[in-house]
Amino acid sequence: MVQLMRSIVITFLFEIMALRVCQCCIRRVHPEPTVTQVTSPVMHGEGPHWDIETQTLLFVDIAGKLVNRYDPATKRVTHAKLGGAVSIVIPLNGSNSQKFITTRGHDIVLLNWNHENATFDTETNGHNVTVITSVETKMCGNRWNDGKADAMGRLWAGTIGPEPQVGHVLPLRASFYLLDRNDTYASAQVKNVSISNGLVWNEDSSLLYYIDTATYQVDVFDYDMELGKIYNRRKVFNLRENGIAGFPDGMTMDNKGTLWVACFNGGQVINIDPVSGSFIRKVAIPASRVTSVMFGGPNLDVLYVTTSRYQLTEEELAEQPLAGSVFAVRGLGVRALKPAYNVVRIE
Repeated sequence: MVQLMRSIVITFLFEIMALRVCQCCIRRVHPEPTVTQVTSPVMHGEGPHWDIETQTLLFVDIAGKLVNRYDPATKRVTHAKLGGAVSIVIPLNGSNSQKFITTRGHDIVLLNWNHENATFDTETNGHNVTVITSVETKMCGNRWNDGKADAMGRLWAGTIGPEPQVGHVLPLRASFYLLDRNDTYASAQVKNVSISNGLVWNEDSSLLYYIDTATYQVDVFDYDMELGKIYNRRKVFNLRENGIAGFPDGMTMDNKGTLWVACFNGGQVINIDPVSGSFIRKVAIPASRVTSVMFGGPNLDVLYVTTSRYQLTEEELAEQPLAGSVFAVRGLGVRALKPAYNVVRIE
């Protein structure tokens, strides 16, 4: 009997030790991150881009019509105000981060900006803004939305249909476009889109991951880098089917090849494995309208998260006073797959 009791106790102790080891392994695989507010709230933060040349974060305020620049070294935020809804800001390659490809309503424009607070419109300093091309000008309520440059410097960007109320967009009015390096015409590559949103390439640029927010899912295309062509679209992950709150919005990829997806109206960023199509983990953000994500910092291991407070009620703002801020998520144990690409223009 005594020997039996000893065996039971020893077995119990081994089980406890095994459980503790397992828990430690889990913590090492997925360390507990920290989430810190790094900017004051804007109205509708979006489109983060880490400028590796200046070690600063560029992002936009769509409703405020602002291009913003956050310098982590000084904690300073400066802005350029344009005369229309701004959704993209990407440095022009070879410009020493003094010229940027950005959007203004229906237009893709080249912005010449020295990073100090300024207003650029048709009446003051209008010469700092040059229109490259315009789309959907006869479609009232449409505008540019998310976009990024590929490894060759081509701009891939999409539009969004009329949005009479935040989160309620008239469906199938938008498209996903390509602006090649020497073109002044953006060609529609995917039509019948509702909310063209997050996009990112895998390590060798053979795949392009893409989000049309209204579908609740992340899709993937095969990508021909040499020709700049997409084909063979298929589903990777559907938020609704996996019981995940919110709509997929902006997206990026880490050095392990997994995706980080902002969940608008979900108050979180989710991490998914695009190969298996499985959910890995989530990071709660103290704002419900999480809009986009981008790795940055000296080691590219800080996940910057943009959020929105646009059209939140007074009660909602009281519950989430930091909504509209940019947040920095540290301690994820991963880093950017690669630095963000700049746009190349060949005149």
